[in-house]
Amino acid sequence: MLAEMSVARPDTGAFAVYARLAFGRWAGFVSGWMYWVGWPLGLAIDAIASGTILHGWIPAIPVWAAALLLVAAVTAVNLMSVRAYGEMEFWVVWLKVAVIVAFIGVGLAAVGGLLPGTPSPGTANLLGHGGFLPHGIAGVLLAMTGAMFSFSGSEIVAIAAGEAKDPARAIRGCTRSILWRVTVFYLGSLAVVVLLLPWDAGAVGESPFAATLTHLGLDNASTLLQIVLFAAMVSTMNSQVYASSRMLFALARDRDAPAALGRVSAASVPRNAILFSVALAVACVMLQLVHPTSAFEGLVTTAGNTLFITWLSVAGAQIVLGRRERRAGRIPAAGTGMWLFPWLSWLVVLTVGATFVSLIVMEDSRVEALSALTAAVALAGISRFLPKPGSGADLG
Repeated sequence: MLAEMSVARPDTGAFAVYARLAFGRWAGFVSGWMYWVGWPLGLAIDAIASGTILHGWIPAIPVWAAALLLVAAVTAVNLMSVRAYGEMEFWVVWLKVAVIVAFIGVGLAAVGGLLPGTPSPGTANLLGHGGFLPHGIAGVLLAMTGAMFSFSGSEIVAIAAGEAKDPARAIRGCTRSILWRVTVFYLGSLAVVVLLLPWDAGAVGESPFAATLTHLGLDNASTLLQIVLFAAMVSTMNSQVYASSRMLFALARDRDAPAALGRVSAASVPRNAILFSVALAVACVMLQLVHPTSAFEGLVTTAGNTLFITWLSVAGAQIVLGRRERRAGRIPAAGTGMWLFPWLSWLVVLTVGATFVSLIVMEDSRVEALSALTAAVALAGISRFLPKPGSGADLG
């Protein structure tokens, strides 16, 4: 859906702009700010996680201090130029891919009984320990916010389209690669973990990859994996600073945020938007000092809930704009049209919407889900009192 809209209208504001064109200014305002707030929260989450790893290597550095040090590092990279951001991502991505491929390869060999000293578990870990889905569908729904947070980031391709030399070509290539990379690397590595280890093993909740390698007798490899995971989280932090600042920049450009956030430096980066986003992330990191046991989980849940609003806005805007384009005789560029339009788009809306409603109904997730919904409604109300926008995104 994002590929279709981004090729037709490449813009740094991405889906906030598309929601605005489809439903009006209020929708773009809500979508943009809800998406933005999720990124500083995500930056704080990964800063705490990577800071915890760094604290394990150097115990003298507290987790919060390590987290702030890493936030400062990725902020400096983003303040340099877009090129510095891209170079860092390029090398870290290849490091991650190489290690994950090796992990999946060794894991599948163990699952098949081909690894010496490790008997094949078969389906014992999937069907045993309380059976398949031991906590029923409620367990799956409660895990959805964490899973959605983990999948967030793929939409950055739409945000980056506004800075690409050839947006159509870049978006087509990235969209295809995202689909198969998620399938192979993300789902493949998780499949290895759940096949080799029971879901209720204590070590799985702490570090599933390291626990799997320890189970296979590869303790030394778990140290290497920890280094790669650290690099991966720093890479994610780098992207979070980029995405949050560009969304703020687009909101300021459309007069949905203070004009100062739309100014760019001599290196053509939105410096004020970067610093403002990082400031919120730093405030969230400091929660680690006040609530060291609950801060991390609370941030993950909150960040995951903001994505329900974002994904619903993407799907809804694509349905409206897709129909508008097709009625005008404009067919999506080759390789970017939404599959089975509009039926699959409506299925996405119904699935995401039903999941969000389920989280509101369930007691364990009700407060966080209602908080996200309340924030979205409040933003819609605030949008009614904004000054009239400029001509930018409204022209389509």
